[in-house]
Amino acid sequence: MIDGDTEAASPNRRCSRRDLNALTSRRFELSIGANLVTDILRAVYFWIYLLALSLPVAAQNASNQKTLLAAELPRLSNSATASLVTYTPGEELYQAFGHSAIRIQDDSLEMDRLYNYGTFDFEIPNFYLKFAHGDLLYQLSVTLAQEEIPLVGAHGQGVTEVILSLSQDQKQQLFEALEYNLLPENRFYRYDFILDNCSTRPRDVLERIIRTRIVEKNAGHLTFRQMLDPYFARIPWTGFGLSLLLGANVDRIADPREACFLPVDLERAIENAENGRVKLTTEKREIFPPGTLPQTPIWLSPFFVFVGGGLGWFFWWLLRKRGHASWPTAVIFTVFGATGLFLLGLSVWSRLTVLQLNYNLAWLIPTHLLAGIWLFLSARRPPLVRWYFWFAAVEGSGFVGLSFLLPQEFHPAVYPLVALLVWRSVLELTSPGMVAEEID
Repeated sequence: MIDGDTEAASPNRRCSRRDLNALTSRRFELSIGANLVTDILRAVYFWIYLLALSLPVAAQNASNQKTLLAAELPRLSNSATASLVTYTPGEELYQAFGHSAIRIQDDSLEMDRLYNYGTFDFEIPNFYLKFAHGDLLYQLSVTLAQEEIPLVGAHGQGVTEVILSLSQDQKQQLFEALEYNLLPENRFYRYDFILDNCSTRPRDVLERIIRTRIVEKNAGHLTFRQMLDPYFARIPWTGFGLSLLLGANVDRIADPREACFLPVDLERAIENAENGRVKLTTEKREIFPPGTLPQTPIWLSPFFVFVGGGLGWFFWWLLRKRGHASWPTAVIFTVFGATGLFLLGLSVWSRLTVLQLNYNLAWLIPTHLLAGIWLFLSARRPPLVRWYFWFAAVEGSGFVGLSFLLPQEFHPAVYPLVALLVWRSVLELTSPGMVAEEID
C-alpha cells in the first residue's frame, strides 16, 4: 500500500513541479514586462523633463538674441516713418494678386528699407514639386525702397503707401522685430496660399506691435474662392486651371482677420484699424497709378469656348445624320480620367490644405481613364463596359443637377464639359459594337 500510494502520488508530485515551474516562469515574464514598462515610462518622463527645461532655455536664448540685436541697431529718429506699401496686380502669375511690404524710412540715418515677406528662389531644386507639396520656403528679404518701388511702377503695377500712426517706441519695436525676422535662422517660413503669405505676415508683425487684431471689417460674407474670383477676370484660363486645383477648403467664409490674405484687403483693414484711441494710419498716397493690364476677350474665356465648341460639335453631328466614331469619346474619357487621377494624387499627397477635399473628383472620375483606354484598344462592348457608360451618363447628369448641394463651388466652364461627357456616353450606349469608319 505504501509503495502503491507512493507510485500513485508520484505523477501528482511531478504535475505540481511543472505547475510550479510554469508559475515561476510566468512571474519572471511578468517581472520583465513590468520592468520594461517602468523603463519606458522613465524614458518618457526623462524626455518630457528635458523638453520642459529646453523650452525656457530656448525662449531665454531668443530673448537674449533680441536684446543683443536691439543693442546693435540704431535708434530711429523722431522724423522716421513706418508704412505699409501695397502693389496692385501685375502681368505675371506670381503678381496676379498684388503684394504687401513694410517700409521703414529715416532720412537722418539715410535709411529707406523695404521688408518683403514674399521672396522665393526659382533656382531651388524641385521648385514646383516643393511648391505643390507645401514644402517651399518663402523668406523675408529687404531692399532699398527708393530702388524697388520705381522698378515696380515701371512694370505697370500701381503702388500705394499708407503711413502708420505709431509712437516712437512702436516704430523702434517694429524696426527691431523686422530685423530679428531677417536673421538667417528666422527669415524662412513655410508658405500657405491663404493662411500664411506675404500679406498675413505684415499683419501679424503689426498686430504684435499695436497689440490689437487687424481685421477687414467689411469682410466676413465671402468665401476665399469668391474673394479670389475677381482677380481671374482678365486671366480666365488661369482661373479655370486653379479652380480645378483648389478644393473645398477655400469655400468656407473668410473671417474678417483671414480676409487680410489679399494685399488690397490688408491695406483696407489697416486704414480702418486703430492704435489705441487713434487711427492706425495718418495718410495714404499713390506713388504710381496702376497700368492697364492685358485682358482676355470674354468670348475666348473657357465657358464660352466650351459652350460654343460643344454646341457646334453637337449640331454638326446632328445634321450629318450618321453614326459616330469612338475615338473622340476615348479622348474625352482619357483626358477626364487622367486629370482626375492627377487631382486625386495631388489632394492626397500635398500638405497644402487648399488642395485637399477636392470635389472636382465628382466629375473628373479617375476610372474614366480605363474606359478611355478600352475605347482606344477595342471595338467590343462587353456588359461591364456598357454598364460603365450608363454609370458615366447618369453620374454626369446627376452632377449637373445636384452639384449645388456639394460644399464646393465649381467653375461655370465645368458644366458644358460634363454635358459633353454625358452626350458621348449615350452615343457609346447606342453603338452597335463596332467603331464607325467615318471620321466624327
